[in-house]
Amino acid sequence: MVKNKNFYFLCSLPRAGNTILGSLLNTTNNVKLSANSILPDVLWLLDDIKNNNIFKNFPYTKGLDNVKNNIFNLYYKDVDVENILDNGAWGTPANLNLLRQIFSKRKFIILVRPVLECLASFIKTEKPKNIIERCETLMSKTRFGRIGKSIWSIENLIKEKEEYIKIEYKDLILQTEDTIKKIYNFLEIKFSGINLNNLEQFNFDGTRYDDSVVYGPLHTLRTNKLEILEYKIENYLPKEIIEKYKGITI
Repeated sequence: MVKNKNFYFLCSLPRAGNTILGSLLNTTNNVKLSANSILPDVLWLLDDIKNNNIFKNFPYTKGLDNVKNNIFNLYYKDVDVENILDNGAWGTPANLNLLRQIFSKRKFIILVRPVLECLASFIKTEKPKNIIERCETLMSKTRFGRIGKSIWSIENLIKEKEEYIKIEYKDLILQTEDTIKKIYNFLEIKFSGINLNNLEQFNFDGTRYDDSVVYGPLHTLRTNKLEILEYKIENYLPKEIIEKYKGITI
């Protein structure tokens, strides 16, 4: 079991190939990509304890900091791999501040896709009754704003001049091996090859997504081949949504 792990961070737009990237990396023996991470929420809750009167009454900061500083190693203790990519909106100001308290050096993979394509992919998969309402929720910065919060996270990482590499969804699909090599080179990990013929449903340490608790099969992959499905966003998004968000680029 690997004890001394290296941690890196994936900050991406949803529906931009996260599950595909994870399925590819998680078949290797030196890098694993997590599912949508709960660690930003865990760290926020730990930090929020400082506002608790019990803590204020006895502010043993060292003990709380010990928990925070070891949270990544504890959470991933049983994952037998040296390098882990944690997938979350780590670039938001609050999350980045928490991360800086733990890691003096940080490397981020930013995975992007045109925002309207991400929106259309959600609508195509979820088939909501109120498309406009669902789009506005997805584009918000709230905890339910999957796209909006991710945009906020990515833009703040760039603004704060964190160390990152940006990967395009189309390159991941169309130039897969070269894109994976680019990630390995950025992380300074020796690339030992990847099996493009062994695509499986996403699996991290024996656990799979249960999409019955969300709006649709958001993490189901076509395992026979990697390809970009061509579809018109106009078939899924109302004109007012397209006009409102067409200018957003990352």
